[in-house]
Amino acid sequence: MHILSMDDSPAPIIWNGYLRAGYATWPVGQTCPVHYHQRAAEVFIFLEGECDFVVDGETQRVRAGQTVYVGPGASHKLTAVGDRPMKMFLAVLPNHEPTHTIQQDDGSWRDHNRQPPGPTDVWIGKGD
Repeated sequence: MHILSMDDSPAPIIWNGYLRAGYATWPVGQTCPVHYHQRAAEVFIFLEGECDFVVDGETQRVRAGQTVYVGPGASHKLTAVGDRPMKMFLAVLPNHEPTHTIQQDDGSWRDHNRQPPGPTDVWIGKGD
């Protein structure tokens, strides 16, 4: 059994073939590129702050206490908004390559692989 806390430092990362998951804290204004996950779903549990969340072109304001499910192949983008950092727990299931397919400035899409945790990270699930 592994018990994770959103206040752990460094934040532990769950990473194996079953899932990729962990806590994240984003300062107001932090964003990510529009992307999707091939044959993988993603779940976001918002713990503090607010986020403008875009899925397939539809934007909604998401707040602490809410959860968002994004199905396989659905393009999405998050931007932390409001007056304090956004804290969330997110999980991608299953975890496989490519980890992301990212929309480029010209509108085309490019496969990208996020790197697994490094030697200084707290890696939970390694070898599972």
